[in-house]
Amino acid sequence: MFDSTLLKDQVVLITGASRGIGRQVALSCAQLGAQVVVSARSEQGYNTVVNEIKAKGGQAYGVQLDVSSESSVQQAVNQVLEQFQRIDALVNCAGIIQYDTPVWQSSIKDWDQMMSINLRGTFLCCHAVAPHMVERAQGKIVNLASSSARMADDDLGPYTASKWAVAGYTTSLARSLRPHGVRVNGVNPGWVDTDMSRAYQAEGDSEWSTPQEIANSIIYLLALAPRDMTGQFLDIFGS
Repeated sequence: MFDSTLLKDQVVLITGASRGIGRQVALSCAQLGAQVVVSARSEQGYNTVVNEIKAKGGQAYGVQLDVSSESSVQQAVNQVLEQFQRIDALVNCAGIIQYDTPVWQSSIKDWDQMMSINLRGTFLCCHAVAPHMVERAQGKIVNLASSSARMADDDLGPYTASKWAVAGYTTSLARSLRPHGVRVNGVNPGWVDTDMSRAYQAEGDSEWSTPQEIANSIIYLLALAPRDMTGQFLDIFGS
């Protein structure tokens, strides 16, 4: 589908890359020639994907990263910069979901955890990487939100709130970084056939997107989108 050199030698940092969409983005970027930085909370998690990429002839480097921790994020970014001297692209895939939780019934603990990973995590990673991109006057950031950022769900209250916030933060960040040569866009997937989705609906659904389809949309934003495209979201779900 894509030219195998489309992302040749680009350093792409991907969060939440040990599973689901993040894993597929890592595999796809590697197939297109990128130097992929696979980040995950556990060493075992990122090593599995790193080894998978290398077995297929790709370039991959693993870092331990808890997106909800400021010190962990900064340490990981510093480690990547020390290794590669640059970060060309950041893809924020890390996230969690809680099912069947109307917002009015959410516990404070659950609310804080959702915001800590989905929203704060996205912010912390962008906050750590953006100054480096501004210094180089180039860079691309892709944030993963959700169809829930477009259409509120009555039983995914905290998740919906966090993803609306990610969408708002993304568009605001895009406006502030545009004068510095950094583009920021996002993707709003609907249901995707991942282990998180099947934890809720084990039998799946024929209309669910595949992780590869979501990865393809992210590749488009990283390498094929118009130069002036920033602050935009690709909606990958039906009306």
